[in-house]
Amino acid sequence: MPFKDPERKKEWERRHRLERLTRRRELRRIQSAQQATRSEAIRTGHGGGLFLVPLIAGGALAACSPKIGMAAGGGTLAVAAIFKKGWAWWVVGCGTLLVALLFYFTDRDTQETTSSETK
Repeated sequence: MPFKDPERKKEWERRHRLERLTRRRELRRIQSAQQATRSEAIRTGHGGGLFLVPLIAGGALAACSPKIGMAAGGGTLAVAAIFKKGWAWWVVGCGTLLVALLFYFTDRDTQETTSSETK
């Protein structure tokens, strides 16, 4: 404790009371200004539907080449897991992977059907 004598401590607190109150007010004002700045920064984010762009692009990639689409979807899921990304990354990865699998099995079934008809 800085003051071993309680009387000296009380005297110091009495003399410096205004300085301490002023400092506390200043710190409260600084803290409230920082919180207001943080909340404004959070509110100025992009729209919620922006994650649909990579999902559509992944779907188009999966339609062209299902194997590359599966790799892209799996890679997106891996990045989401390793770097602990948000839910949008998981949605994009799962969506791309599901569309790629859909096209892959559809193409495989079509090839099997055409090969069995030609025999």
